[in-house]
Parts: sequence; C-alpha cells; structure tokens
Amino acid sequence: MLKVITFITFIVVTGLTTASFAAGDYIWEERYKRELVKAEQGNAKSQYAVGEMYEKGKGAIKDAKKSMEWYFKSAAQKNKKASYKLGLIYLKGKGVEKDFKVAYTWFKKSADKKYARAQYYLGEMYENGQGVLKDYDEAIKWYKLSLTGGYGIASDGIKRAAQAQKIQTASRAAAKSKSTRKSKEITKPKTVKSKKIVKPKAVAKPKTTKQKVLAGGWKKRKKPSEFLPSSISKCKAKGNRIVCTTSELKRNIGMADIKYTTKATLSDFKTDGAFRVSYRNNVSKIIITDPEFAESGTKVPVTLGWQDTEHQLTCELEDERFLVCTKSKTRKMKFRR
Repeated sequence: MLKVITFITFIVVTGLTTASFAAGDYIWEERYKRELVKAEQGNAKSQYAVGEMYEKGKGAIKDAKKSMEWYFKSAAQKNKKASYKLGLIYLKGKGVEKDFKVAYTWFKKSADKKYARAQYYLGEMYENGQGVLKDYDEAIKWYKLSLTGGYGIASDGIKRAAQAQKIQTASRAAAKSKSTRKSKEITKPKTVKSKKIVKPKAVAKPKTTKQKVLAGGWKKRKKPSEFLPSSISKCKAKGNRIVCTTSELKRNIGMADIKYTTKATLSDFKTDGAFRVSYRNNVSKIIITDPEFAESGTKVPVTLGWQDTEHQLTCELEDERFLVCTKSKTRKMKFRR
C-alpha cells in the first residue's frame, strides 16, 4: 500500500502523466506542420528545421532520405547549418556512401560562413588527411577558428594536431641529419694510372623552371593532374606562358556525374622554381544520379558551359620530380612524376 501511494505522489509531483507525454508529441507535430508550410514556400530556415525533424524523428517519422532532401534545399540557399549537416552525412556515410571530398566541400561552405562546428570538422579532415592532404598547420588554423566561435571541444583538436606536428618535425629533422652525414662521407680517390690529359666535357645548360614543368607527367596520388602538363592534357608554350587543355573528364559531385574539360594557363615562371596557375572548367554534360535529389527540384551547384570561378594557385618546384601548389592560399597539393 505504501509503494502505491509513493508512486502516485511521484506522478503528481513530477507531472509525468500519459497526457503530458502526448502533449509533447502534439507540440512537435504542430511545429512540423507550421515549418513545413514555410519550407514549401522556400524559407531556408524552415527547410533546415523540417530536415532536422525528419533526421531525429521529432514531429515526423524518422526518414534519412527526406531529411537529406530538405537539407539540400536549404543548403542551396546558402544556409550554413544545412551545409554542415550535408558535410556530416557524407563524412559519416549516413544513408549514403562515405565521400570525404564531397564532405569537405559542404563543410567548407559552412565554415566560410563562420559556423564553428563545420570549422572543427575541417580541422579534423586536415589532421587525418580525409579528402585533403594531411596538413597540421591547416588543422590547427580551423580548430582555433572553431574555438573562437565557441566550440570548446576544438581545444582538444589543437593539442592533438600540435603534438602530431611536433613528432613529424622531429622525424623530418632526423631524416635530414642522416642524409647530411652520408653526403659528408669521404671516399678514397682513385689512383691515376695515366698522365693523359682528358678534355672536360661540355656542361649542359641548366633547364629553366618553365622547361622543367613543361616536361610533363605530373600526377597527384597516381592520378594525372588536370591543370599541369600530364598524360590527360595537351600543352603548348606561348612566350613566357604554358597553355594546357585536358581531354574530356568525368567526376561525381555527390548528387550527379559531370563531364568537363579544364583549360589552364601557367605563367610568371621564376628562377627559384616558383610559378602561377589559373584554370577554369567547361562543363559539357550533367547527369543526376541521386533520385531523391532529382525529385527535390533543387538545382545542381554547377551549370553547363564555362564555370564562373577561375581557380588561382601558386606553385613551386622542389626539384625536377616534385612540386607543391597552394590553392586559395590555404589548400596545399603535392605532385610528382
């Protein structure tokens, strides 16, 4: 009898009745109805809210595909939270195949709008080399921006990346020291048996930076470069420039396959190995591969013809076989042949 009284008292005091649980569901359902009306009218914030309700199963039955559909619509209107959610979906493989490059693209759109959570995940991708080359400087930069934006967990990321960078620097220093010791080893000179005078061979004139680059064969992770002389591009020297055009290429951008060519201009060659690259893509075909995206009516983030964006890079030869290019002053890419 005492247990029954205690249980009834607990219910009365806390208000945890069947009616209160039902009321909670009712509130979410009403919110879903209100937001859906505005979302269908094109309101980006409401589109994001509906996507989140489908994702979490609040106010609507949990549905990953519908959630993604509404996130796409909101992100198309530059909603930073929706872009972040799409980045997370492709990073974790939630309802889609994991695609680090697509995840990076969506995170970058959100991070550029100063969304701290997206900045944190960009830091993680640079720290782990997911979708981009591993770069601890970039990782620390994005972690610091995230921490400044109020995402406290980013402080752990800063510590991790700084420690990994310290180990990497020490390892490189040790390797360089070992190489230097070997080069200083003195070999015993061979005895000269003849006094015959041998004329020195003519010394070949050193190749210029332009000649070294034009030699071609440049690859990134075993894939031919699209904007440097390579097996997929035809290049011609024009004065102090090199102009390259690729054959038709194909790429998947998450919701669609695109066919395109790339035209690049290499210029401003310096004696120290530095030069500049600018390139644009010319899209010839767009094939939507995601049925849910097609049904959503959202536009693909590329158009047919020459794209508006002209990409700018600064590059530098490390030697005749290796070079490094920096895109948008932040993203480093390494090439070899």
